[in-house]
Amino acid sequence: MPTVLNRAGALLALAWIGADGGMGVYARRSSDLSPEQVSSMCERNTNVDDVLIEANANTVHWGFTYKGLPPLATVTSGDTISVEMATHHAGDDPEKMVYGDPGMESIYKWDAEGMSVPHRGAQGTGDGVHILTGPIHICGAEPGDVVQIDILELTPRPNPSTGKTYGVNAAAWWGYQNRNHMGLPNNLLDPNDQRDVITIYEVIEEDGKYYVQPVYFYRYDEALPTTNCTNPTSGTLEGTPFGWSNEDRTFFGVEIPCDDGEQTWPGLWYTGVVNGDNPSKAAYADYSGEAAFKLPANIHVGNIGLATSYDKPVDSVPPLPTGGNMDNQRINQGSTLYLPVQVEGALLSMGDAHMAQGDCELDGTAVETSINGKFRITLHKKSEGLPIIVQDLDFPLISTDTAYVIQSYAYADYLNELEDPTSSIYDKGNNLNRAMDNAYLKTRDWMMRVYNWSEDLAMSAITVGVDFGITQVVDGNWGMHTIIRKDAFPVPGSVDASSE
Repeated sequence: MPTVLNRAGALLALAWIGADGGMGVYARRSSDLSPEQVSSMCERNTNVDDVLIEANANTVHWGFTYKGLPPLATVTSGDTISVEMATHHAGDDPEKMVYGDPGMESIYKWDAEGMSVPHRGAQGTGDGVHILTGPIHICGAEPGDVVQIDILELTPRPNPSTGKTYGVNAAAWWGYQNRNHMGLPNNLLDPNDQRDVITIYEVIEEDGKYYVQPVYFYRYDEALPTTNCTNPTSGTLEGTPFGWSNEDRTFFGVEIPCDDGEQTWPGLWYTGVVNGDNPSKAAYADYSGEAAFKLPANIHVGNIGLATSYDKPVDSVPPLPTGGNMDNQRINQGSTLYLPVQVEGALLSMGDAHMAQGDCELDGTAVETSINGKFRITLHKKSEGLPIIVQDLDFPLISTDTAYVIQSYAYADYLNELEDPTSSIYDKGNNLNRAMDNAYLKTRDWMMRVYNWSEDLAMSAITVGVDFGITQVVDGNWGMHTIIRKDAFPVPGSVDASSE
């Protein structure tokens, strides 16, 4: 049975006997871990098998990462952890994805008294959207080290009240179809008919395999969900000097005024809006596409990463050299993710889980679903000599059974490359030419180093044997990846960093 952590400030240990007769420890949270508690907990020299970190209002941060955010748990190299991840789109059908699930109800609480998680986004105005569980302090991690994350298990999180799991695809205003690219005719939506469309998917299990199929869809401007006006118009991120003000209630340039104590949302302008209209039974619910297709699921983690060294809270949407919102469908069960460390303790967070997504994530999102995952954490110390595949690592590297996958973006490190990164990345990062340039450069340099090749040989090998793919065109900092086949390009003496 697992150890259970709920952002424990003081580790209140209660011994219990599990159903299998094994002894466990149950830990409850009173506050975030202090530096002294982190230090004390990192002094243990034995590994913990399967620490469970639940998803609730006390264990998540919404829409941002920050190096100064206190951790909720510590792990040492070799530990396994189980992490619950809550989707930020559950409010699009709360009857199916929020109500009846105590953890989700805790996260999504938004009523006349206020919000359980009021700080949403790097600047507190919903300018970041993902619900992230964490951060998790990795004992001994220092800048220059590399964290290895083995993804051991990913499973859908059913609503305990129904036993069923659902997900959401949002064809949204930030999707590729809602952009005027190069003025090409007839390939994008009519500017007069741009809309946000929510499609609800059911997760189906058959013979031990998972599938997704559409149930119904609706237009957000027909649903017009309403909320209390208790989302804060100003505040600070607790424990930091970073504040915000949004007195005019403007979200992504759209003003949503408070009228008679309510705000009405004609589009996806703020994260976590709960459509309390029971949309599946509303007149605007369109079932014309119900069960139109059944797609094999590819459960993966869309947003998983380490904190950056940036001095301010960071929007959760644009991906980073330390990972974050990569939206790469290959970060799935059985794969291994390597991430460079920029801050002490690394500070790992994860969320934005997906049941299915094609490369490029075209319309705005994947099938966004709450899932539970199990991971093994390994720390590779620079001071002890890094395995060759992660030497000088400054990008996320994915290792699957068949390939190494190099993840890159239009801006490899936009926080340090752009003068005003928080605002300019959404204008400058929508550039596949830059993403292709960076993907090539990262791949060339990696192959020259790992295989001890000349540039000429690396260029030829890349041309004849490496596949380039568009990861996503919706996250501000557009992503491309390269797939380096292990059968064609084996790393001498090893298959992964663990064996070196």
